[in-house]
Amino acid sequence: MLKLEYKHIWLCVLIFLCTIAAGFLVVFHFKPELVEKYDIFKLVVLSLALTLPLLSINAVTAAFLYDRLPDDYESETAKNVDITRGALMLNAIVIYVALLVCYFASLNFNWFLGIVAGLEMFMLIVSVFFRHILKADKTAK
Repeated sequence: MLKLEYKHIWLCVLIFLCTIAAGFLVVFHFKPELVEKYDIFKLVVLSLALTLPLLSINAVTAAFLYDRLPDDYESETAKNVDITRGALMLNAIVIYVALLVCYFASLNFNWFLGIVAGLEMFMLIVSVFFRHILKADKTAK
């Protein structure tokens, strides 16, 4: 039987902050009337529907980076949890930065989607670039 450790609690907090809370802030910023209209279950589902597609893209981005890092994990599960943690952090960075720009510049939802798409493409290109650098570094050694 597994004991509950601090890293499990931090992973649950990270999952909440990077998916449900981020999606809720998107709904609250662009359509605040939906927060009053819908019950909590519908808001959670809507929040997840807004953020989980990005999480799959960020999982690929994080996997590009973690694939070339040294393999000093005690198990494959620990490495997968680290990749998930990286994907969640990328998800939070993309959504919160795009929301911040839209808030201060008073931009609409279409601009938000454009900023998110641009940030996702930028992160994907940067991760491929770093993967290439790490691959060249490993072959040089």
